[in-house]
Order: sequence, then structure tokens, then C-alpha cells
Amino acid sequence: MKRTQTILSLSFGIFSSVFAQLASAQEPVEAPAPQSDAATPTAADATDARGFDGWSAALLAGNGFEDGVNVGFGGRLGMNAERLYLGGTFVYHLGESRSATFLGQTQEASVNIYYFGGEAGYDFAAGPVVLRPYGGFGLGTARGCLNDTCDTESRAYIAPGLAVLASVGGSLFVGGDARFVVPLDDDGSDFDHFGLFAFAGMRL
Repeated sequence: MKRTQTILSLSFGIFSSVFAQLASAQEPVEAPAPQSDAATPTAADATDARGFDGWSAALLAGNGFEDGVNVGFGGRLGMNAERLYLGGTFVYHLGESRSATFLGQTQEASVNIYYFGGEAGYDFAAGPVVLRPYGGFGLGTARGCLNDTCDTESRAYIAPGLAVLASVGGSLFVGGDARFVVPLDDDGSDFDHFGLFAFAGMRL
């Protein structure tokens, strides 16, 4: 009798051990959480205005919102040093032309402006772009023609403005520019105007 009980006890123990092992094998094993290779964004990932340090050049195209100014093209060359920008610009506006016929004769009249000067600004990082408030100063010329006879008039100007720059890879950048061109001795001519430009350039 005791032998039978011993055999039953051993059998029950073996059965319990096997059952426990099977139950643990069927429990799902939690996979380790995947680790992302992407680094946590930091403030250093934002555009640094100092990334524009050094010489740069850009071509501009836009419009001056005033009769006699209109579509314009130009260029800009300058240097950044610790966010401070110093440079120069030249802009040529196509202006407008008109014609009239009087007593059988056609008269052609046209007017346009162009200007060149220096610029001084300061760069501020603003997320993915750089903001550059600046002031321009220089000499502008208005040119008027009647048929083949032309006359010019030059005057000093100031041009407060704001440029927005964005790097597009490598040394290339694009942006936009808004400026007021104001003659210092304005007499109501078409020279004063508000201009908007787009530009593309590269760091040299």
C-alpha cells in the first residue's frame, strides 16, 4: 500500500512539473521596444544665422509698385561676419513706355530708374530661415526719353528693408526681399516706391 502511494506521489509530481513547464513555454515573450535611430531634436538643429558667415552673391528679380518703376532685375554682393551683413546692390527697373500720335506724328515716351548703393544688416535665426532687417543707401537715377532725346536725374536715396533667407543645400540659398526706396530730396517723382524681390544665390 505504501509502495502504491509512493508511486502515485512521484507520478503526480512529475506530471505537475511537466504541466508547469508547458504552461510557461506558452506565455508570450515581450519583444524589446525598438530603438529609434533618429536623434532627439535639439535647439542646435535650428538654422543658425552664423551659417551665412563669409562672402555671398545673389541675383534678384521682382517689381517696384509705382509707374515708371515696375519690373526690375539686379544683384547683391556682400559679406557676413558674426551675423553682421555688409554689402552692395544694383537694381535696374524697366519702367514704362507710352506712345501717342498727334498731327500724324507718333511720339514715344519712356521712363525707368536704376540705383546702386551699400547695405548694412543684421541676421536673426528664425527656425528654418534667417531674417535680415537692413538699411540701404546710395545713388539712384531716373531716365526719361522722348523719341531719341533722353535726360537723366540722379539723387541720393535710403532703402529700409527686410530679407528672408533659407538654405537649400550646400552653399546655395533662396529668399525674398521687401524694401522702401526713398529719395532724400523727393519732389513727388516716380523714384520713391515699394519693391518686392525674390532672389537666389550662393555662399562663395
